[in-house]
This record gives sequence, structure tokens and C-alpha cells, in this order.
Amino acid sequence: MYISYILGEYVSAFIQWGFLMAFLYCLVKSINTPHKSSLYLAAIMLCSYVLSDYLYIVKHVYLNWMFYDFLTIAFIILAIKKAFVTPSLPAYLIIIGLTINSLLVSLIYYDLYILGTIKEWWFWSFYSISINMIDLLMVASLVLNLDPVNINRYTKTITLKDKSGISNE
Repeated sequence: MYISYILGEYVSAFIQWGFLMAFLYCLVKSINTPHKSSLYLAAIMLCSYVLSDYLYIVKHVYLNWMFYDFLTIAFIILAIKKAFVTPSLPAYLIIIGLTINSLLVSLIYYDLYILGTIKEWWFWSFYSISINMIDLLMVASLVLNLDPVNINRYTKTITLKDKSGISNE
């Protein structure tokens, strides 16, 4: 089942809201710390997703999304090179997610506009589900901020709870 145009507007708003909440969470979390990497990464993602819904650079929406994905990847790589964003797991996950999204968008554009497919087939459903799942995973990677320091801290917390004899059931 592919996502219809009307439902797509609500899903798009939900994803933008997710990036806004991730940005606000990173903003609050980074107030008294010198590490602002996740904040900058969340700001880049929020700006990209909001602008891609309102500023159309090219005629077709799929090409517009693909352009914004590539532009966002370029901004993230530039931010890593300029040391605004540390090369961490969330940054790599977002780059991989945007790359997969742009590949899927280019394939759906090719299917709809170049081949002219009008009959629904399995790829449309795969595209709809995959794009939205990847977007949610990118939001989650910003909120969880899974870098080696945080992974070690979470592991120690879980280990301490296990040794204390408290069951998770």
C-alpha cells in the first residue's frame, strides 16, 4: 500500500515535527556543554526538511527532494570538514539515510516520469514505507545520539542494573 497524496502531507508534517523536536532536544541538551555537534546536525536536518517542503528548486517534487538530500549531505560533510560536527555515528547514519532516500527517490522518479508507469506495483509500497522509516530512524539517531561515549554509558547503566538484582520483567 503506497501512501496517498493527502496522507503524505500528514506524514511529511509528522517527520518535520520529529526533526523540530530533535532540534529542540539537542538545543536543551547542549546548553551547558561545549559539544554542539548534535545541535548543528539537527539544525541542518530541520532546515533541509522544512525548506524542501516550501521552496521548490526544480519542477518535479521528486527531483526537488533528491536535490535537497544531496545538498544536505554536502552541508553535513562540509560541517564535518570545518569541525562544526564531529564525525560520529549519528552523522554517518544520517548521511547513509539521506543517500538511501535519494536513491529511492531517483528510482521512483525514473519509474513514474521516465518509464511512465501508472499501474501500482510493489515498489511504490516499498518506497513509501522505506522513505518514512529511514526518516524516523534519522530522527531517532539525533535524539539518541549514539556515539561511543553514550553507548559505553548506556552499557554501564544496564550492567549496574543487572548486578543490583533488579529484574526488567
